[in-house]
Amino acid sequence: MNQAIHRLRLFLCFFSGEDDFIIRKCNARIQISFALIGSFVLFILLGCFISAFEFTEHLFHSRFADIIIGLIWAMMVTNLYLLLLYTISPSLLPVAIKRKRKQKGKLRKIIIENKSKEKNPFQSFSFLFRTGLITFLAIIMAQPLNVMLFTPYEKAETFAAAIKEILGGHNQLSWLAWIITFLNCAIFLLPVYFKFQVRTISKKSFKDDFEGEHPQKGLKHLREQLANPTDFENLSQQILSTNINSIRTSDFYFQKSLIEHRIILEEYEQFKKIYCSVLIEKNKEYVRKCWQNFMPLLNRLEKINPEKYQLWYNHILNDLQEEEIQRYEYWADPPFRTIHKKLNRKLATEEELLQTFYQQNN
Repeated sequence: MNQAIHRLRLFLCFFSGEDDFIIRKCNARIQISFALIGSFVLFILLGCFISAFEFTEHLFHSRFADIIIGLIWAMMVTNLYLLLLYTISPSLLPVAIKRKRKQKGKLRKIIIENKSKEKNPFQSFSFLFRTGLITFLAIIMAQPLNVMLFTPYEKAETFAAAIKEILGGHNQLSWLAWIITFLNCAIFLLPVYFKFQVRTISKKSFKDDFEGEHPQKGLKHLREQLANPTDFENLSQQILSTNINSIRTSDFYFQKSLIEHRIILEEYEQFKKIYCSVLIEKNKEYVRKCWQNFMPLLNRLEKINPEKYQLWYNHILNDLQEEEIQRYEYWADPPFRTIHKKLNRKLATEEELLQTFYQQNN
């Protein structure tokens, strides 16, 4: 029985829109939260299908067309809903915060490295817009259900008028229709609450997993560095060397952030190898062409003056030798590019410059 419940829970987690691989490594509380999200998503899919089916039934009067349109519309709305729900997650990757500042009389966008504290999501226009769009979808999907439940079939032909009459009245049916609408909004918005609940559970689970003398105590430092990196070079090496499969923690967003960092860093390392190999090949081609142009002239010089020939040959050989090419990094945290590279240059004062200049002339 417990095995069947566990399989059902993992099946519902699949419809939550999050990474099933990470969810399976988390504890039961995280899995239950995602299973609830998945069950609400399935319920929304079914509700959208019934709503679209009821609406098209009064337009086409064809069961086949109603089913096809209902399925397509239900999947479109559910995918849009999952996309909106997926974006309601904490920031997992470094993001450059840019502000407009005046520099040398020109308005430029500069990166602010001293990032402010995380704001309350209810103070964010982006979050309010997304939840508002979810609520709007819920209200739209609820109206065909109200018509189906509270309006006779013959009167439902005038669909817009029926909706207006149901919601605008002051009778019992009107109150029931508003209750149905609010319940539909609650069904659409409850997964947002469970998403925030996963954040709270994740933070608490990580503290429980790695408090005290834990054999993987270094992961606590790694988690802190992912949020606020102080030494990105060492952090990237640690991420690339960590065996992700061996990590056992129920902090869902830590595992997800670690995997996303790992994928990006591995892809960037592969890009650098290809980039450098292309430059090395171009350099080899350049050297080959240079030798082709120099050799006729060097052969003539050898006949005229062997000493100068040897001198120039050695000089050219030294200049055209193969080099190990590496990509220069302009940023302290490539490839995320959120922190400027610190330049360790010591600029001389005006007095030191004048002293150096006059000493050379003397």
